[in-house]
Amino acid sequence: MKKSISFSKRPYAAYHDTLYGEKQLIKRVFRSIAPLCPENAMLRTSEYIVSSAKIPASFDGFRIAQLSDLHGNPSPKCVQKFVQRINDFKPDAIVITGDFADEWIQDFHSLFRLAETLCKKCTVYFAYGNHEQKLSTKNRRFFIRGLRERGVHVLNNRSEKLERNGENITFCGIRVPLRFYRWKNWDSRKPAVFTKKQMENLVGQHDASFTVLLAHNPLFFDTYAEWGAELTLSGHVHGGMVRIPHFGGLLSPERKFFPQYSAGLYRMENKQLIVSTGLGKYPRLNNPPELVLITLHHTSCRNTGKP
Repeated sequence: MKKSISFSKRPYAAYHDTLYGEKQLIKRVFRSIAPLCPENAMLRTSEYIVSSAKIPASFDGFRIAQLSDLHGNPSPKCVQKFVQRINDFKPDAIVITGDFADEWIQDFHSLFRLAETLCKKCTVYFAYGNHEQKLSTKNRRFFIRGLRERGVHVLNNRSEKLERNGENITFCGIRVPLRFYRWKNWDSRKPAVFTKKQMENLVGQHDASFTVLLAHNPLFFDTYAEWGAELTLSGHVHGGMVRIPHFGGLLSPERKFFPQYSAGLYRMENKQLIVSTGLGKYPRLNNPPELVLITLHHTSCRNTGKP
């Protein structure tokens, strides 16, 4: 008969508890600093043109608005500002790439109102971030049910095809398990490795259609590209909080300096990744909140990048 081992007796338990305490302390400090950052009152709009021969002709000019890392209850003024930008852009689809909620909030009604507003404009897709995963089971079920009731397409390790004139593109959302979000692992000598096989176990194999992958964590862009995602949309890194010219973002949520993917457009052969700096209020320097607007083009000749 096997003996059950309590968590407290595991060799890394004390280390895990210490790290969790450190993380909560740092988050409280960040929340206290955020109101002092004037950039939180700003909103940057970043526009990208994504071109590919795999984009069907029926989707030439298709527009996608990306929201990421709102982290809980936004102020009415904040909502009014980016909803107006979305209205001006006239998107065909809106994607929410995780951390729409935050693990510490208990009232989701302002997020539900925002979701309902967005769903009146066009199809809205949502993929989990690490904060939705860290909600209590009760709160997570309530939150996800509330999104679905308001019309949001929740892509929890699944895909949906969007059809036009007999042609289609695929929106896929992946819920990367929390163990792959590195917060100084108890054995830091073992880096988080997320493989193509692990990804296929979650979302299945990539098919032949042009795929927009919603993946909150950009760290595994090489795996997303190997899997076959032509365009990956991510957030999570908050732009590195402080952006240094010629060097990029300073710090990731995993306390890693100068993360490889912090904001903007990245390419790997014919695959592309766009990372949003997010819409939430946290310490920012040279790094205002960002709404990402993307236009798809059916062509193999046009360069891909900011217009």
